[in-house]
Amino acid sequence: MPTDPHSYELLLRETLRERLKASSLLTEEELAESLKWIDAQSSKFDASWAAQSLAAQGWLTPFQARAVCDGQFGDLQIGNYDILDKLGSGGMGTVYKARHRRMKRIVAVKVLAANLGDNKSFVQRFQREVETAARLSHPNIVTAHDADVCKVGNYLVMEFIDGADLDRLVRLRGALSPSLAATLILQAARGLEHAHSQGIIHRDIKPANLLLDSAGSLKITDLGLVRSTDLFGESDSQESMLTKTGGILGTVDFMPPEQAFNPSLVDHRADIYSLGCTLFFLVMARPPFGGETPMETLLLHRQEPIPSLLQLHTDMPYELDDIYKRMVGKLPDERIATMSLVVRAFERSGLILSDAEVANELKQMRMSELITSPSPPSSATPVPGIAKGTTPAHPSPVSPARARGSLTVLVADSSLTVRVHIRNTLTNLGFTKVMDFSDGTKAMNALAAQSFDLIVTGLNLSGVDGQELIGRLRQTPEFADTPILLVTTEAAPAKLQSLRRIGASAIIDKSFRADEVRAVLDPLFPSV
Repeated sequence: MPTDPHSYELLLRETLRERLKASSLLTEEELAESLKWIDAQSSKFDASWAAQSLAAQGWLTPFQARAVCDGQFGDLQIGNYDILDKLGSGGMGTVYKARHRRMKRIVAVKVLAANLGDNKSFVQRFQREVETAARLSHPNIVTAHDADVCKVGNYLVMEFIDGADLDRLVRLRGALSPSLAATLILQAARGLEHAHSQGIIHRDIKPANLLLDSAGSLKITDLGLVRSTDLFGESDSQESMLTKTGGILGTVDFMPPEQAFNPSLVDHRADIYSLGCTLFFLVMARPPFGGETPMETLLLHRQEPIPSLLQLHTDMPYELDDIYKRMVGKLPDERIATMSLVVRAFERSGLILSDAEVANELKQMRMSELITSPSPPSSATPVPGIAKGTTPAHPSPVSPARARGSLTVLVADSSLTVRVHIRNTLTNLGFTKVMDFSDGTKAMNALAAQSFDLIVTGLNLSGVDGQELIGRLRQTPEFADTPILLVTTEAAPAKLQSLRRIGASAIIDKSFRADEVRAVLDPLFPSV
C-alpha cells in the first residue's frame, strides 16, 4: 500500500466500481448503494478523496477504503476474517483488527511476517505461541480463538482488547498512582500465576505486553518468547537451540540478569523480576536502569543496587517499595519465591483499588482518548449532515476531520537537528504545512498572527521557553484546546507531571520514533 496518504492517483469511475466489487466487503444492499453513489460522481476523481468519502459514509473502515482505492485486496482478508484496521507491527509480524465473516466477532489477528515464513526457528517460535495460547484460559490473559495457515502465512486469532498497552498509557499520560499501579500489577500477577501453574513462563513481561481497557481490565499478551517446563512436553535442548538461534530474547529494560547471561537458569522467577521492573516503570514513568547501550543496561541490571522507590519518590507507600524490592532481587533465590506469593503480597498490601476506583482514575487520565481503533462498518454512522447516497462537493473531503495536508503545524525548538527530525516525521505522517522556529518569541508572534492546528515544542527556547509558551497558549481561548506535543529530554517524573498540568497534551522523548508520534496524532487527526 502506498506510504504517502496524500498521493492523488486519479481513478476512473469504472475502476473504483470494479475494485469495490472485487473486495467482497459489502453486502448486496451496501454494494448497490455505494455503486449508485459512485455513478453520481465525475468520470475521474483522486484516490485519496474517494477513500475518505467511502469511509466517511460508513460503508468501509478507513483502512479498507484505502486498500480498495489502491487495489490492495491482499490486505483485506485473512482466512475467514475481514481486516478492519492495522493495529501494529514488529519484527515477528503484524497485528490486525478483524471480523469473522459469519460470526461477526471482532478479533485481533497476528500474522507472521512473510520474510520469516521460511525461517524454521521463527516459525517454530510462532507455533509455540499458538500452542501456548490455546492452553491458557484466564481473565487476565488474552484468549486465543483460532490459528491456521493461508496465502498470507501463519496467523493466530486472539481476543480483541479495545484499549491501550501500559507502555503507551504511561508515556502519554505520565506515571500512575501507587494504588493504580499495584492494582494493575496484581491483575498481571494473577494471569502469570495461572500460566506458571500450566508450566509456562512468559519471559517477556513488560508494559507494552499488558493491555488495558477503559474499564480497568488488564490482559497479558504476546506469548512468543514463552518457555515451557516438562508439562508442555518440550526438552531443554529444543529450548536452548531456539534461544541461540534468536540471540538474546526479551526486552533489556525489564530482563532479569540470568536471562541475558545464562538463559538455562531461567524459570518462573524471571517473570517475577520483569513484573517488578514493570511496576517501577508504572510509578516512575521510566525503567529502573537506563544504559547508553543494551549491553550497558543488562550490566546495570546485574551489578547496580536496586533503586529504592522511597528514595526516588517520598510519597511512595512503604508496602509497595517492599514488594517491589523483593520481586527484583539480582539472583532468583533473592526474589519472592512464586507468583502466588506475589499475588498474596499485593492482596494484603492495602493498596488495591475497587473496580469503580480504577475506572475513575482511568477516566481522569483520559484513557478513552487512547482507544483509537475505528468502529466496524456495520456499526459505523454517516458523517452528520451527509446521508448515505448523497454527493458531497468534490474535491473537498467528506471526512469528519480535515485532510492532514491542509492542517497547519508550528514547531519550536532550539536545535536545528530536532526541528528537521520533527518536520520529516510529520511530513511522513501527512502533515505538509509546517513552520518551524528556534526562538520562542518568534514562535509566539507567529501564533498571534495566525491559527495553528497542532503545536510541537521543546523546552529550551530563547525569549519565551517552552513551558511559558504552553502556559500562555492555554490561557488564550483560541488555543485552549489545540493539541500541544512537547518533545524533551526531561525524565524526572515530578517535572513531567508539572508540565502536563500546565497543558501539554502529550510528552515524548526527543529521541522519539515515528510510531510514538503516530500513536499520539492518530486519535487527534484521523488519517484516511
